[in-house]
Amino acid sequence: MKSQLKHLSYLLACFVAIAMVAPGVSAQNTTEDVRVSIDEPAIVIGESMNVLARDATSISDLKSSGIIEPEDLKIPKGITRYDLVTFDHAALNKGVQQGTLLVQIHGKDYTVDLNRMTFENLDDGIDSFEGSIQGVKESDVLLTTGSNVLVGSVVFNNETFWIMPVEPRARAERSQSPLHIIYSSKDVEHQEEPVTIDYGPVAPESEYSTGSDQRTELHVDGTRQYYTVTILVATDNEFYQDQTNWKAIAQDIIATANQQFGRDDVQVSLCVMGYDDSRRIQLSNHPEIISDPLGAFWDVYPLLDLDAWSSDLGLYLGGYDHSTGVQGAAYGFTNNGRHAWAQMVTDWDDGAYWGTTHGRRCVSIHEIGHNFNADHESTPGYNQAYAFNGGLTHTVMWSYYFEHLNCYEFSSDDYHGDATHDNARAIREAKAWVAGYV
Repeated sequence: MKSQLKHLSYLLACFVAIAMVAPGVSAQNTTEDVRVSIDEPAIVIGESMNVLARDATSISDLKSSGIIEPEDLKIPKGITRYDLVTFDHAALNKGVQQGTLLVQIHGKDYTVDLNRMTFENLDDGIDSFEGSIQGVKESDVLLTTGSNVLVGSVVFNNETFWIMPVEPRARAERSQSPLHIIYSSKDVEHQEEPVTIDYGPVAPESEYSTGSDQRTELHVDGTRQYYTVTILVATDNEFYQDQTNWKAIAQDIIATANQQFGRDDVQVSLCVMGYDDSRRIQLSNHPEIISDPLGAFWDVYPLLDLDAWSSDLGLYLGGYDHSTGVQGAAYGFTNNGRHAWAQMVTDWDDGAYWGTTHGRRCVSIHEIGHNFNADHESTPGYNQAYAFNGGLTHTVMWSYYFEHLNCYEFSSDDYHGDATHDNARAIREAKAWVAGYV
């Protein structure tokens, strides 16, 4: 399998170069020697976006555009070109809340229609919106906004633009307009080797489950009706400090997950009970935070605490590079698995997972999938992942990760799968049990 993936990556390793010219357009309090661009960025979000560096490819480019201490910015490895921008968040959020957003893509103006997503009832000033571009059939927009943050993606035909904040928390708190980057899917490196997401669902220690709760047979519920599964999302001190607003990133992940779990052949709503960082120091100080982050998460947030949060599941977004090279882990459904961990940062040992917005979304959905009995390719049974588009696109439960090959969708007999590659069915049959944990 690994050799086949190497071959696929070789076939895909032709880089798309977009000719763009001068950097810089707009000034703010973190710039010096601002220069005026003679052309427009590939994408302009809203009417109040300021471009500070155009087509940056290195820290040197940011320095030459007057950015102070650019080496402190959290720009994922693997992004070869990006625009450094700021937003007037009050103006941007006003338009988004009203349901429309103006964007300019490759010099042409478009209108985005947006709807607010309602998967959490938290009054934290962070909201997610989904929609599409008027008149563009192959489009999808997902944006999460806050008072000083914008996270998300804009799919335009065969290209995806990613928006992510890149300033650490302490630095971002000193500015009303923290620095963000916008980059295209065409400006991310093609990996030479796949990275392993995980080795399948983890069997927890015997203390994890309590007596009669542990079982080996699935609870089958094939009905086509919605179930609400509650989830607690937590993080450690490293991710908390390194990000402009970790809760916005967490909400972007859950918003993306809900787009897939909410499909007609799955019908699950993930309802967030809290984005909790109250135990971030305890998590960071756990002796196994690097070697066994999933176990550390279980220790710090045991089952009784998930119950106290009225949360069926718990997801830990980790700010440390795991020592054995996997990007996530989850306790499996057949062991009443309720905990999952996803790595949010570059894997420096393996070198091909960078913690991009796309990577964070894929790995997190993958691990939550294990909590619902979804599994990898080439496993016994019908709950297998699937490769489509001639084998060049992998559904989200594929065991290996390629930045350009993995998508967010589960395999399904209705699309991207068949009777023996149907993660959607596995989730559908498990959802009543998972929703009944608390």
